Amino acid sequence: MDWQLIVPGETGWAASGVEEAWEVRLRPGQPALAVKPGGIWRGSHVLTPSEVTQAAQALCGHEMAARQRELTEGFLPLPGGHRLGVCGVTGPKGLREITSLCVRLAHEIKGAGEGVFPLIRGFSALIVGPPGAGKTTLLRDMVRRYSLAGVPVGVADERGEIAACRDGMPQLDVGPMTDVVTGLDKENALRLLVRAMAPRVAAEDEIGGEGDAAALGEALRCGVIVLATVHGRSLSDIRQRRGMEKLLGPEAFERAVCLTAPGEKPRVLNWNGEEIKG
Repeated sequence: MDWQLIVPGETGWAASGVEEAWEVRLRPGQPALAVKPGGIWRGSHVLTPSEVTQAAQALCGHEMAARQRELTEGFLPLPGGHRLGVCGVTGPKGLREITSLCVRLAHEIKGAGEGVFPLIRGFSALIVGPPGAGKTTLLRDMVRRYSLAGVPVGVADERGEIAACRDGMPQLDVGPMTDVVTGLDKENALRLLVRAMAPRVAAEDEIGGEGDAAALGEALRCGVIVLATVHGRSLSDIRQRRGMEKLLGPEAFERAVCLTAPGEKPRVLNWNGEEIKG
């Protein structure tokens, strides 16, 4: 990631430790902010509206006009598994003005699932947590661990944030036994993987819709171990969503991994909410 693109006009970022940041936020009339281990770094340069727009243009490869559909959904996937979140003023032709940017930075942390993997191995598991808690980082490490153990894994990577494939090759380590479908919606990608690649483990990020739940249910009924992430604060929160209540049980997601914030120790629960300890 080119930090000159993320923090335009700033000179103090190189010595700030910002490379370890989980996210960087840009707003016109404010300095750049980076959320990183140990606190928040604040730049000294006040950004102008044109600098924020130029940063967005550069980060998305000067293709903003061609990516209006993605922008209306509020984010753009970036090379390397990063994500650009965008807020602004929209008009008939799409985004007219940018009011804020959030660059979510993918971090490959090998070993993120060291204490969790033994507790979920062999079970379908749902990784639950709020945005930015490290769900995708943990999911990627679970995929890598299964793959290194010789288990065929299929990854439905709709936004390119798990494996970050480029020229047909994952830019992030998901292991040697992993097949990846990128750019196809999760529902159809999961069905394709199960039918075409016969994985023993299937993984996907940020499930939510009834279609996702239906496709996951099909994979589970086929005997595939499923790993997935979902936004939420607790299992009870997830159970209240349409289609999800059927996926939490002894014949579906048998384990839940609950995250609260980056660096916090995950809690592993069985399907009815009882904590499992190693």
